[in-house]
Amino acid sequence: MGLGRFFRRAAWDRERAREMDAHIAMMADDLRAEGVPEAEALQRARARFGNAALAREEIYEMNSLPVIETILRDGRYALRLLRRSPGFALTAILTLAVAIGANAAVFSLVDAILLRPLPYPQPGQLANVEYRQVSPRGTFEGTSVDGAMWEAIREYVKSADVAVYSDWRGGVNLALPGQALNVDQQRVSAGFFRVLGVTPLYGREFTGEEDRAGGPNAVILSHGLWRRAFGADPSVVGTTALVRGDAHQIVGVMPETLRASAPTDLWTPVRASRTGEGGGTNFAVMVRVPAGTAWQAVDAELNTAFLSLGYELREGVSVNYGLLPLQQNLTSASRDALLSMWAAVGLVLLIACVNLAGLLLARARTRAREIATRMALGSGRRAVVRQLLVESVTLALIGAILGVLLGHLMLNGLQALAADQYAMWEGVALDWRAVAVTGGLSMLAAVIFGVIPAVHASRVDVQAGLRDGGVRGASAGSGGWTRRALVVAEVALGLVLLVGAGLLTRTFVTLKSLEPGFDLTNVVTGSASLQDTRYQTREQIAQLFERSLERIKATPGVESAAVSLGLPYERILNLGFSPLDGAAAAETDRNFITNVTYVTPDYFRTLRMPLRAGREVNDGDRDGAQPVVVVNEAFQRLYYASDGALGRTLAIAGMERQVVGIVGDVQYRQPGWGTGGPIRTTPIVYLPVQQTPARTLNLVHTWFSPTWIARTSGPIAGVEQALRAAVADVDPLLPLASVRSMAEVRARATASQRFMMVLAGLLAGASMLLAAIGIHGMIASSITERTREIGIRMALGSTAAQAMRTVTLPGIGLTIIGLVLGAAIARASTSYIASLLWGVEPDDPLTYAVVAALLLLVAVVASVIPALRILRLDPAQTLRA
Repeated sequence: MGLGRFFRRAAWDRERAREMDAHIAMMADDLRAEGVPEAEALQRARARFGNAALAREEIYEMNSLPVIETILRDGRYALRLLRRSPGFALTAILTLAVAIGANAAVFSLVDAILLRPLPYPQPGQLANVEYRQVSPRGTFEGTSVDGAMWEAIREYVKSADVAVYSDWRGGVNLALPGQALNVDQQRVSAGFFRVLGVTPLYGREFTGEEDRAGGPNAVILSHGLWRRAFGADPSVVGTTALVRGDAHQIVGVMPETLRASAPTDLWTPVRASRTGEGGGTNFAVMVRVPAGTAWQAVDAELNTAFLSLGYELREGVSVNYGLLPLQQNLTSASRDALLSMWAAVGLVLLIACVNLAGLLLARARTRAREIATRMALGSGRRAVVRQLLVESVTLALIGAILGVLLGHLMLNGLQALAADQYAMWEGVALDWRAVAVTGGLSMLAAVIFGVIPAVHASRVDVQAGLRDGGVRGASAGSGGWTRRALVVAEVALGLVLLVGAGLLTRTFVTLKSLEPGFDLTNVVTGSASLQDTRYQTREQIAQLFERSLERIKATPGVESAAVSLGLPYERILNLGFSPLDGAAAAETDRNFITNVTYVTPDYFRTLRMPLRAGREVNDGDRDGAQPVVVVNEAFQRLYYASDGALGRTLAIAGMERQVVGIVGDVQYRQPGWGTGGPIRTTPIVYLPVQQTPARTLNLVHTWFSPTWIARTSGPIAGVEQALRAAVADVDPLLPLASVRSMAEVRARATASQRFMMVLAGLLAGASMLLAAIGIHGMIASSITERTREIGIRMALGSTAAQAMRTVTLPGIGLTIIGLVLGAAIARASTSYIASLLWGVEPDDPLTYAVVAALLLLVAVVASVIPALRILRLDPAQTLRA
């Protein structure tokens, strides 16, 4: 029988009743026509028709599904029980809702980013070129290639479709009538969108001619920029727009469904070659492997391409090229964070299930008389287990419904918290897949936390339950041990989360406590893109800096101002250099690399960086004067530890320069070379901007934007507008991309660690609260069950303190067992978050000790609070009861 007939049976029963009444009435009419009196006619008609009620019942039963009817009846009974126990119901439902909501939110991110295929045709056939270099210093992997390798790939790889692009995103200037915008740009080669399998919504992609040096300027718009800046007008294709200070023809508009790995507003040709940026590993290669072609065949062609370049590798060094699936590469930045989050919220759900199992077990013991009565009246053990499982499922369903709502809010919170770190998380929504997983989790949770209490409750001693009125009727021994085991499990799992949260917190605190090396109070910054044809010479750039700085310094409240290529706490340019004298010059087998930034005079004074030796960059460091540099202490320690860097000569940025000053170290983001944390002190070379060649300036402005820095004598409110106005006065078509305080720059550098710390802390706090509820519930239940025993003991001379000690020690003892077990589990599992830690080891003893002490304190409080009821216990009344 179908479910449709089952749910419509009531309506059909009413319809059958009307039909039967009509038949009886017709029979009565026939009898009256034969001369039978009216009263007798109706009676005889009913007798002739038969038992109508019995017939209806038989037909009604034929349309019944006994299993569903039983479950629905048990469900209605469960709802009545929950209404009679609002405290228990609210605790259980909120516990489940929070745990399920957290899992739904995190699963939405994991599903959208790690599990779902990329939104391209045949995404499993897309890959990036990856190299693996093995040397005595270790193994290094990457996806960057230089111009020579790209040309070799284009020549030798014939079994796959390839395209090159720059994965370095940056802002560029877009001038529109009446406004200038700073928009995010990506540079790609001709055929890039063909390899992706995405066709422009309007227009076309780049041609080979546009992708050559000196070719026609062309630009492709993203769907978002097309709607925002061009009013979604299809006729813009074929028109021109001023991009990077030069006219570009708009040749295409991409569809809204295109998912980029980072925010992108427009695309321009990359024009990859061996010179300029192609002299370094600044490109990435996209590959589409045709169906039926083995990836190993493409790997072989890639290695043939590399060998054709004829590079001589040092002894013990090997390089191997291969394909890396595109989705794996795009998600690598957030994979560790997502998997760690997924594991953490899974633990919270497991702890919630353990907690609810303990609560249901204690509740089932207080319902011993009810269960014994039902079994005495003929209900079997299976029916009791079914009823209790239906109650668990009812709780789970209500918790799931509320959990979906909470999951939506939690997902929005996660996206807001990680907005600066994980751009791919933006736009992810709680969809039907997440709802389906939430429903599955709910049913799984219902089984996990419902089976054990149901089985124990069904083992009730019927006679004892009816005689003693409750708890003695339950199998106290086995149920008690089960509850103790659940408490131990809660504490152990809670310790794992708390240890993870503690390690992440110590990582964040360590990074925040690093000495900045400068004074970041009352400092405001703003950056602008100089990847612009209007700023191709050093004179043009220097004039922009001088004129804008004059206006900024004239602003009331501004003490000093300067411009640099990058900021502390951000990643800046790295270059190779050659020491020309001193002990370092004799080390011919060493790679010399450093971070480099250009600065204007007053840079060090504006940031209040300490001068250790020599002098700073000044107004005399111009073209025609002796080329100079200032270096930091980390540079001196690494390359000139024996004889000092001051006065030494080195070749960098196209000319020989003398070191004229040593300044203190400041923190920068991981530069992409060397080892260290996400922020650290690295070797820095500061070039005077007036002595930086135009070719170098144009090259570095492809990747980095200069930043204006102003120090004020008081609060920085209002300086933002002064910065924007000063630059706009000099060049109205040069918009500042972002204006931030130095404190905001610092906060963004550790945003990833702050995000993981906050999330882990919230989940660990939830697990600790659940553990406290479990311990509290066990002690409270124990006191309820042992009230008579405690009253007798106190009547016989036991003190309240002794009674309290008797009931609280089990909870504390179980907590200690859970701590030992949890420490072992945590020690085995924290290695999985080692990549997220810095400045602290996964087995840090201080973290373990603090976390264990905190959990033990929580256990003591959770045990003592219910035990305080003993102080109000009257032994005389207990004995009379």
